[in-house]
Amino acid sequence: MLKKRLMVAAAFVVLGAILFAFWVWSGRKTVKQPEAQVQKREPKLEPGITLEGVEGLILRREGRKTWELFVDVITLDKNQTQATAQGIKKAIYYDEKGKPLLWFSAQTLVYNSNTGEVTLTGDIQVEARLPKGKMLVGKATQAVWHERKRILEVWDGQGQVGETRFLVRRIRYNPDTTVLEAFEQVVVFTPRTRLVCPMVRTNLTTRYLIASPPIQLTVLAKKSPTPFLPVAFRKVAQNEQRKKEEKKERPMNFYTDKPVIRKPPRWFFEDVRITEEGEDYTITAKRAVYDEDADKVEIPEGIRFEDPETIATAPKGEVDNKKKIAVFFGPVEVIIKPKKEEPEKAKKEQGSQPEAEAQKEEKRERLRERVRKEGGKMVCDKAEYYYRERRVVATGNVKFEQEGRYSGKADKVTYLTRDEILTIEGNVVMRDLQKGHEVECPKIVINLQTDEVDISPPVSGRLIVREEEEQKPQQEKGEQKPQPEKVEKKSEETTK
Repeated sequence: MLKKRLMVAAAFVVLGAILFAFWVWSGRKTVKQPEAQVQKREPKLEPGITLEGVEGLILRREGRKTWELFVDVITLDKNQTQATAQGIKKAIYYDEKGKPLLWFSAQTLVYNSNTGEVTLTGDIQVEARLPKGKMLVGKATQAVWHERKRILEVWDGQGQVGETRFLVRRIRYNPDTTVLEAFEQVVVFTPRTRLVCPMVRTNLTTRYLIASPPIQLTVLAKKSPTPFLPVAFRKVAQNEQRKKEEKKERPMNFYTDKPVIRKPPRWFFEDVRITEEGEDYTITAKRAVYDEDADKVEIPEGIRFEDPETIATAPKGEVDNKKKIAVFFGPVEVIIKPKKEEPEKAKKEQGSQPEAEAQKEEKRERLRERVRKEGGKMVCDKAEYYYRERRVVATGNVKFEQEGRYSGKADKVTYLTRDEILTIEGNVVMRDLQKGHEVECPKIVINLQTDEVDISPPVSGRLIVREEEEQKPQQEKGEQKPQPEKVEKKSEETTK
């Protein structure tokens, strides 16, 4: 019995020894595990030590994570004030809420803890988080992030936010307010425009923009690419095939010495001059608004349109770039410029004609002198100028005159300025201010180049014949007769 009890006690001792050995082994394993995890999670950057192949090094300021670095080589100086990194694959800056705000990649990064400045150089790529899920993406040759001022400065930069792109010499950007200021030489592209000016201030979230003068805004041809120039501002060769395809659509240019405001999709101008490449017209306006989506210029105050043949002025108007129409709202005044032939050409043509034809041409020239060579003026409620076709259409209380010679009125007047064909229609009344003649008809077509006049019936007119003129052909040369008193004879004729 005693022997059996001793054997049971020995068995308990052996089992206890096994359990104790297992407890000691498992305890040592749990102690070593956390040390291995700490070493893998975050490398320690000691003063004066260089680390290579750094992945996920975290820099903190006042207990807050500010930077996370993925670099080839990084060194901390002995004073622990400056960290220098080479081959920055990715450097992430975190905002106060611990969310990524800025992303950088570059050749070199220098972080100064005393000033809180980060300087990047060489092949810099920048990304910035904007509200509503938007991103700013850009390139630069040099950049400085002022951590305490919350300002990013960039030199020789180009970037893009949505469909808006920019090319500048120097940039100041505040990521908290998303306000970007560009200086020195600025080029901004939208899908339909190109802005060139010395300075721009814009909110990248709202896309509200203010440009400082002098300013040139170019409305690019539809479907044409917006060329994105390199940082060095080198000229880029354009594709000749694309040029041929885009000949029909020509850029429109806006020039002003006053600040310009953009509230997408509209541009607001003051004292602006508008031209179109390939066309010889000029529009000036006190105020103008260009709508990118409608491709239309609204001029609410003071419009003046001028080309080689005409000058038109009105209180307000609009220019439809799609239809190539300038519309003026009255009272509208249209001035047809006088045309004078070259003296040498006129003498040459006159010398080559027989005497009889020369006399006939002299009579025909009278109409040309009165209308074509001396121009005229027209006033109406509304005028439309199709500037590609060089066609003026005036409607509403149309009145026209050539000072001291002719005057008239009609419902509508159409003038082809290139072909010099004048069409007057609708209750037409014309008066000869010198002789007193008057004619009324539904329509008159005058070709000022050939002196052909086509009057549509029914026609009613009043001719004033002076007795002095009736006797004049019967007088012989050298014969002197007393001057009779002028007696007017009025005659009225109606032709149907």
